Amino acid sequence: MAVPSSTEKKVYLLTQSDPTAIVIHCSDPRFQNAFKGFINSELGLRDGDYIPLIISGGAGSLSEPLKLPKEFKFMKERIEFFIHHFPSIRRIILINHEDCKHYESMKNLLGNSFLSRVADLMERQKIDLKSVAKNLLNLFGSKIHGELYYAHFTDPQKQSVVFEKIFA
Repeated sequence: MAVPSSTEKKVYLLTQSDPTAIVIHCSDPRFQNAFKGFINSELGLRDGDYIPLIISGGAGSLSEPLKLPKEFKFMKERIEFFIHHFPSIRRIILINHEDCKHYESMKNLLGNSFLSRVADLMERQKIDLKSVAKNLLNLFGSKIHGELYYAHFTDPQKQSVVFEKIFA
């Protein structure tokens, strides 16, 4: 293959697809490779098959509509837009992960009420997955179904994860 000259532009191909899912996960750079591998290998979704919504805290950005209304509104409007413009979408996949810095910051911002009725952040994240999924499914009806996952570290050095399916 010839090397493009300084005046030539490299051409990139687009994916022609009707996405069947929206995948919402955290933007933590430590987890991106694991998320991508899990989405491709375990969920069977390739690029173009899904719309990635990658934002700090993942589902956490939808978990506090009254205390963090701007985050909730932003995410809700994006999801509504995609569902409206891509009628092929049937799944919303939510993924949270251990050692989430966004959840730590939410705990610090919202204080003691953030962890009331839960033992720790991991439990809070799993409860949030369930409540966010329930709220989204109520908004978008029976044509959409939710899938929930939580990424756990497998080693003390925090170098690899496994994904646990969370049942609503």
